Amino acid sequence: MFELPLRLGILQHVEYEEGCYVSEGSPIEGVLVAEGQKRGVSVRYRVSVWSSDGRRWEVKELRRKRRDEEFGGCIRQKTADALWELAEKYDVGVWYEYVMVGMRVDLYNVYCGVVVNGVKLSQPYCDTVEECVERILEDYRREVERMKEPPRPALVFRSDPAEELLKEWPELGAFGVDWVKAWAPHAREKLIEIAEAMRRHPWMAEVVRQKPVDNPHPYMVEVYVARDGSETCLSLNRAKTFCARDGAVREVKLELEFSQHVVHEERIRKAYRPKGLLAFTTAAKEYIKVL
Repeated sequence: MFELPLRLGILQHVEYEEGCYVSEGSPIEGVLVAEGQKRGVSVRYRVSVWSSDGRRWEVKELRRKRRDEEFGGCIRQKTADALWELAEKYDVGVWYEYVMVGMRVDLYNVYCGVVVNGVKLSQPYCDTVEECVERILEDYRREVERMKEPPRPALVFRSDPAEELLKEWPELGAFGVDWVKAWAPHAREKLIEIAEAMRRHPWMAEVVRQKPVDNPHPYMVEVYVARDGSETCLSLNRAKTFCARDGAVREVKLELEFSQHVVHEERIRKAYRPKGLLAFTTAAKEYIKVL
């Protein structure tokens, strides 16, 4: 069936159940086995075969997925012949790996390759035996050179980004650890800006702790300061805004509309005026958006 076992002198035999030969002309099914080692070449074949007379055997076409590979057909004949050529100078062999397909114990894929001087290599893709020999030797030399390289340094895993932020900016803890963990990978710079504002105005952290808002979006959090410096406001969303004046914090409904661009703390920022009825009161003032 295979030239390599014959050339090596490794015996081949067929295993089949007695009594399967029912009548003249009925096919006999079995498994052809070739197993042994000669001249440094290890061979192990198990191939499904059939015969009409019990003397001449042919490979059986199986319907199950990759059954030809399950019984040893994974190594191509040109690769086997290349191993025969290399056996005079190298210790060569074949490796097999069986990987289950899903949860089915009776279905699995077969992966195989060649071994040269104990170095495990992939099976080469080649058209001739000479090309297979060259490819195997190239892969072998490349792998040997790679093995000579010093091992790569172990990867240093950074600590959790949320832990880093909370360590540097504990003010963010007012929103809760879970909130910081959820937003740290996506909005780190925005969280830092919020923490800077909270560090400058400690009352904001107390407000967030005492009157929490369910999972506020970081880019919805805004901070305003009155242009005359008399008031500071924290808006957690469109419905929740808190302002501090003379040490007192109260919840307000702050409706603003854009007024102009102004220079504040050496940066150009947007200034807003109250809109609606509040715009006509004596308490109306401009607010500068700092966050």
